[in-house]
Amino acid sequence: MRVVDWYLGLNFGQKIVVGVAAAASVLLASYFASLLILSPSERGEGAPPRAGTPSPESSSASASASASASSAPVIALKIERARWEGDKAVVEGTWRGDLSSVHCDLLEGSKTERAIDWWDRSVAAEESFSDRTFSQEFVRAKGRVKDLIDPESDYKAVCSAQFSEGWSTVDVALMEGRPSG
Repeated sequence: MRVVDWYLGLNFGQKIVVGVAAAASVLLASYFASLLILSPSERGEGAPPRAGTPSPESSSASASASASASSAPVIALKIERARWEGDKAVVEGTWRGDLSSVHCDLLEGSKTERAIDWWDRSVAAEESFSDRTFSQEFVRAKGRVKDLIDPESDYKAVCSAQFSEGWSTVDVALMEGRPSG
């Protein structure tokens, strides 16, 4: 009852501060608890071996761990060229591995990147599975568009690829040149 009496004796502003502090404490406690539960233990159970750190595990367990690490597929995604061609942005790249799909985005800004509502998102990347290449053209969307292309701004292409067995990777490239005004 002491805590309840103490709380009831607070003014409205103090009650808000106590409520926010209590909510933040609950969130932090659940965050740290989830880190403890979900992170691999320090004994190395289920954790990948750390580079440069000798493992205290037996040699058979180490051989098993290296065998599972070598079973990861060889995958790669590389943006070969990202450039402005007049008023459209063109991205070309290659991949290695059993590709499912490639998706590219165009972001504005060099440090604080932001998505822009300028390009037609219905135009998907084109893949050539025989050549293991992809290309994406970012063209102006028809109709109502919030954002305009700023010829003075920097732009980045961000492409992500999905591979078999749930593997994925991303590559980023600064757009070469400037868009036409």
